[in-house]
Amino acid sequence: MKRLLGPTALALVLVAIAGALGWWQLQAWQDRRAAEARDLTQLTPLPLIDVMGPDDPFPGADVGRPVTLEGEWLPDGAFYVSGREDAGRDGLWLVVPLAVGSTSDPAIPVVIGWTGAQDPGLVPSGTGSVTGWLQPPEGNGSFDDDPDDDVVPQLRTADAIQRVDNDLYSAYVVATSPRAGLEPATLDSLPEVGTFTALRNLLYAFEWWFFGAFAAFVWWRWVRDEQAVMEVEAASVD
Repeated sequence: MKRLLGPTALALVLVAIAGALGWWQLQAWQDRRAAEARDLTQLTPLPLIDVMGPDDPFPGADVGRPVTLEGEWLPDGAFYVSGREDAGRDGLWLVVPLAVGSTSDPAIPVVIGWTGAQDPGLVPSGTGSVTGWLQPPEGNGSFDDDPDDDVVPQLRTADAIQRVDNDLYSAYVVATSPRAGLEPATLDSLPEVGTFTALRNLLYAFEWWFFGAFAAFVWWRWVRDEQAVMEVEAASVD
């Protein structure tokens, strides 16, 4: 049996190493996914221009990041987003584009608060300064039953751009403090974790565990063959 000790010890070492490396890769997979889903809402607000420009695609790692912006309200471009609940009440988001700079500069839709009904008197005008959470345009596939009114079922750039002459950012902002007469708009601030985020780490984990299982299988086959050889040797001696 002594000749089994060395290979058995080696097999144990290989299996332990493969298992540990697989576990390490699994932890890396979990950590990277957790990092992608981090909550940014409590960070110090950054100027919008430091996070994205008017022609930039939405920065996926900055979903929910607080930003600050100043400019001119575009009240003619105001609209409402339906299907927004607040404490169990169905209502609307009031959205007003804010031209970041002057009235001719690119604008970004700003959710200035929640309301139970449409009220043109709540729409701001003139200069504005906003602190809010950055969000990507929505796209849930909802159908607009009446494209001629000021109510849409989702906050899409394609719907907002039809209401203003300005270029639009590929994002919107939810104001952290509502305008007078409105209630705060709530949001799910955490970004969704992509299906393929850190997938390589997960595959590496399975690969290492496969190597460990293969080493254990080779050891088992070798032990079985050695035992057969030892039985034949013992029988010949007898």
